[in-house]
Amino acid sequence: MNSTETGDYYDAMFRKGGFEGVFDLPYWHSTYYPLLRSVLRELKRAGARQVLEVGCGTGAFAHLLTRRSDIAYRGFDFSPVAVEKARARLGRSDLFAVGDALAPASYAAPHDSIVCTEVLEHIERDREVIAQWKPGTFCVCSVPDYESESHVRVFRAEAEVRERYGGLIAIERVQRIRKPFLSDISWRSRLRALRWNRHRPRRLLQILNLAYLGELGTWLVFSGRRRP
Repeated sequence: MNSTETGDYYDAMFRKGGFEGVFDLPYWHSTYYPLLRSVLRELKRAGARQVLEVGCGTGAFAHLLTRRSDIAYRGFDFSPVAVEKARARLGRSDLFAVGDALAPASYAAPHDSIVCTEVLEHIERDREVIAQWKPGTFCVCSVPDYESESHVRVFRAEAEVRERYGGLIAIERVQRIRKPFLSDISWRSRLRALRWNRHRPRRLLQILNLAYLGELGTWLVFSGRRRP
């Protein structure tokens, strides 16, 4: 976690729903949907059977996974507010727990795979978190290439990801996923944005995800097995 931030900061962020309420949207309307789909594809490719999500947030990925696969799921987050929202989203209190990513006890649930998306960039001791993961565990993680007030680091290239995490994870693949411009990517939201910006050509390209990648930002999704 960023040393300038506290648990109260993230509780307040989750309570508000994030920027433009993105954390409370249905997963298929969320700007994170392309990212979450890519993570699920990686889990299926690896034949994952039991997933533990480190930093489950408000449960968007859990919702996607439980609706579109038979993979068993457990998740934890250090924000009680996020965990309560995740439980409410799925109507399942048993799938989510409050936990510290640096505490071995947080990894007690049976799992053969770990998902950790949009978490590591917020944590100063990120490599110590990965060190908690069992050797041989299949890992799917993501980090951003764009700045944010709560990010302690960003990654501009695949080589930077491999340099920081390759000693801990035998990285098999790194994929760059384009981040949508809108927080709400539903067709209703897109059509409204297109109508409001019809005289702004550059903004129209951004809304349609046709702008230069550097304008929109991307996620670097990397996967592989935890090294011994």
